Amino acid sequence: MFYLITIKAFSSTRMWAIHRDPSIWENPLEFDPERRICAGIAMAERMVMHSLATLVHSFDWKMPQGQKLDLSEKFGIVLKKKLPLVAIPTPRLSDPALYE
Repeated sequence: MFYLITIKAFSSTRMWAIHRDPSIWENPLEFDPERRICAGIAMAERMVMHSLATLVHSFDWKMPQGQKLDLSEKFGIVLKKKLPLVAIPTPRLSDPALYE
């Protein structure tokens, strides 16, 4: 089915009807959080991976003088490291303009 839409015509989508279509959704009128997802999650995951890869590639990382890596955890509302991870970055490239 095709429709001819003229120039400067107003068009809208009935999101309410789309999200409550019983041919698509089981129990469409009930609140179900699993049906909803962040639209930007795929892009966000790629950006985090790209940023991390750039940091790992662009710098040499070392621990502060005299410190050892402690990966023990501290239990709370969220699980986190007992001691904060501190790492010192050293640029791999000698010319700072190459990082711009």
